[in-house]
Amino acid sequence: MPLAAAGIGAGTSLIGGLMGSNAAQNAASVQAAGAEKGAALEQENSQKALDFQNGVWNQTQSNLNPYINSGQNANSALAYGLGLGGNGQGTGLDSGSLLKGYGSFSAPTTLDEQNDPGYQARLKLGTDAIQRSAAARGGVLSGGTGKALNSYAQDYASNEYGNVYNRALQGYQTNANNYYTGQNNAYSRLMGMSNSGQQAAGTEGQLGQSASNNVTGNLMGTAQNVAQQYNNAAAATASGYVGSANAWGGALNGAGNSLSNIALLMGKGGGNSGYSSGYGSGMISGAPLTNLGYGDNGALTLGGVR
Repeated sequence: MPLAAAGIGAGTSLIGGLMGSNAAQNAASVQAAGAEKGAALEQENSQKALDFQNGVWNQTQSNLNPYINSGQNANSALAYGLGLGGNGQGTGLDSGSLLKGYGSFSAPTTLDEQNDPGYQARLKLGTDAIQRSAAARGGVLSGGTGKALNSYAQDYASNEYGNVYNRALQGYQTNANNYYTGQNNAYSRLMGMSNSGQQAAGTEGQLGQSASNNVTGNLMGTAQNVAQQYNNAAAATASGYVGSANAWGGALNGAGNSLSNIALLMGKGGGNSGYSSGYGSGMISGAPLTNLGYGDNGALTLGGVR
């Protein structure tokens, strides 16, 4: 009966070792699978975040590009108008026109005065008055009437030239002001569009840098988290191997003890076992045992202790 119990103990130890080994490996597999799944989810969510960031960036570029393009066109037109190259197509500008002046003032000549509509109208009124007066006196064809008309024309021309001059100067100044106002307006509009494009380009650059930083942080964070998950999986697998080895080590140790007990029990019959039926000494696996024997009732004793 003790021999059977020892055999059962050895078998139980081996079965327990097998179960413990399997349990350790299963637990490690579950942990490793969970870590690998966590790594996969981390990568999936990171990719979703990157896709969203990319979509936002593309939309931002789409929103800002028209302002950047118009700013570039305006800057090109400004360069053309200032004589610095560029393209002024569709702007109505000539190369260097924004730096050109309206031109200098030219004083009116006598011919200009005589051709002045106002001068001609007022001169006619005066000569008509002189002729009507002479006709009333019956001397239209007299020398006095001709002299009066000539004198009036000369005096009028002398006095009227100042008016013609002033009118010409005022017309020049008005046209010059209109010209420079138009030039300033064209410059201001083009510069405004150019500045708007520059601001849009600067905004796009800042947003692009921010997006780049976000993507870099996302990738770096994901890489670190995935690496940690894989490290956890490796650690879990290694822990399973260690647990399995420990389970088998404990089982084999227990089985070894049970087998030792079996050997002791088998030595009770004498023969080649090397043990005496009474008190004596023997060897198991080369290890000396002293004071090993059986009492009167057949119980195994060691050192006189039942």
